[in-house]
Amino acid sequence: MQSYFSNGKLLITGEYVVLDGALSLAIPTKHGQRMEVEFRDSEEADNTLTWYSIDSDGETWYREEFLIEEGSLDEASTPLSLIKSDRSVRLNPTDVCNTNGVSDKLVEIINKACQMNSWFLEGGSYTVRTYLDFPNNWGLGSSSTLICNIAKWAEVDAFELSEASFGGSGYDIAVGMMGGDILYRSPEMWEGYVFSPSFKEQLYFVHLNEKQNSREGIARYKQKAKNGKLIERISNLTEELIACKDFDVFQQLITEHESLIAAQVEMPTVKEKRFADYPFAIKSLGAWGGDFILACGDENTPKYFKDKGFDTVLSYAELIK
Repeated sequence: MQSYFSNGKLLITGEYVVLDGALSLAIPTKHGQRMEVEFRDSEEADNTLTWYSIDSDGETWYREEFLIEEGSLDEASTPLSLIKSDRSVRLNPTDVCNTNGVSDKLVEIINKACQMNSWFLEGGSYTVRTYLDFPNNWGLGSSSTLICNIAKWAEVDAFELSEASFGGSGYDIAVGMMGGDILYRSPEMWEGYVFSPSFKEQLYFVHLNEKQNSREGIARYKQKAKNGKLIERISNLTEELIACKDFDVFQQLITEHESLIAAQVEMPTVKEKRFADYPFAIKSLGAWGGDFILACGDENTPKYFKDKGFDTVLSYAELIK
């Protein structure tokens, strides 16, 4: 059996503007997604791909069986619209636990991997089980960690595979493939980094009890004109932030970051909207309106947020790899 694991991610700086090449800081979480692959050779197998997706509670929320067929497919012969390639996967219509849309996307990803690597899924049957070790609404990258694991299994370029399926800037793919802190501009321009602020014990991650659709946020952002001055200032703020050794200065930097992005996306900051009485700085992480926020604070921080109904308050050491 083969096993693969990819870490989840948090984008500390550069939300939205990372799409336009702003220098951004992203860090991996301890939580991620594991994928196990069992192979049976063609003599004892019927050339199928059986897929199970298991959530963080250990429940199988998706199960499907696919037929692996050699040669191009006639799209009219299958209920799904598939990418024609030398080697493709056809959905077995006798599924028992199919979630709408999931099979379509999975077939799209697998077919693209087959296009990229001619020996992938060759000569036998496979059983794949994926295990997400964080709640799906945490927004740590259930899709990106899946893409990374499939790319590792198929030995293909994860950025290309992602672009053909989910799109986005690719920073989450860089984190998932490297498993470490990164400074990111584009799939062609990124590097590993070690982000370990001396005041990390004063940094908390609070979940806002809802999942934000990042693709919707990206679509809204792209409707606005590209702001070169904003991209340059966010890039400079990223450089200042990673060099920062003073907790008060760090708070000033993330507060400025929040104000700049708020003006661009025409939305109030999360502190203005929800936590105006909080005595420390707060920053949104990723698409605004949901998932995690970064809260500077002290030993009273967990109580403040839990009293307001936000029970998931994690320290830096608890969440970050």
